[in-house]
Amino acid sequence: MNAIKSLAGKDHRKRMKERFDQAGLGAFSDHEILEFLLFYSIPRVDTKPMAKALLDEFRDLPGVFSATREGLLSISGLGPEAARFIFLFRDLSGKILQKKALGSTPAISTASDLIAYLGATMSNLPIEQFRVVFVNNVNRIIKDESVSTGTEDQTAVYPRQVMKRALAVHATGILVAHNHPTGSLRPSPADLEITRALAAAAGALEIRLLDHLILGREGQGYFSFRENGLIS
Repeated sequence: MNAIKSLAGKDHRKRMKERFDQAGLGAFSDHEILEFLLFYSIPRVDTKPMAKALLDEFRDLPGVFSATREGLLSISGLGPEAARFIFLFRDLSGKILQKKALGSTPAISTASDLIAYLGATMSNLPIEQFRVVFVNNVNRIIKDESVSTGTEDQTAVYPRQVMKRALAVHATGILVAHNHPTGSLRPSPADLEITRALAAAAGALEIRLLDHLILGREGQGYFSFRENGLIS
C-alpha cells in the first residue's frame, strides 16, 4: 500500500511539474502554488494538506509569505527547512523587485523612491519592523538594514545605534521607514518622538535625515514625515 501511495505521489508531482513547464504558475490555484513550492523542501510527502492549511491560517498568498517563522511551524508537517525555503523565496522576490524598481545603481531621496524600494518587502510584515537606508552624497544606497523588529504594534529604535552604523558605513544621509501591521498610517506619540530624536542626532553629526515613512499594509498607502512638514 505504501509503495502504491509513493508511486501515485511521484506521478502527481511529475504532472504538476509538466503543467508548470507548459503554462507557468498561471495554470495553478493558490493552494497548488504552495503545494508545488513545498515539493522542493519536503520530499516524498503529500504537500497538498499543508498548502491548504497555510491558506486557511494566513488567508492568502501574501499572508503566507509574510507569516512569522513560528506561525509557519505551527502548520502540521511543515518543518524548519520548509519555513526557511518560504523565507528564501520571499526575500529573493523582494530583492528582485527592489532592483527592478530602482535599477542597478539605486539612488533614493523621496518618499516615492522609498516606497518603490521597500514596499515589496515591508508592506505585509505581520510585526513592526524599523529599517534604515544609508546613502552617500548623491543619495545612492550604501546599505539597507533592519535595526529593530518588535511586536505587532511597537518597536524600539535607538538613535545612537543608527548614527553609529551610519558613521561605520560612511553614509552622509539616511531614510528610515517602519510598517504599521494594523494598517493605520497615523503617527503615534512614539513615532513622533523617535523622529525628533533621530533628526537631532543626525543634525549633530551633519548627517541628512531625508525622510521617515510609515508604511501601511499592501495598498493602504504611506505617511511621509517630510511631506507632512514634520522634518525640515
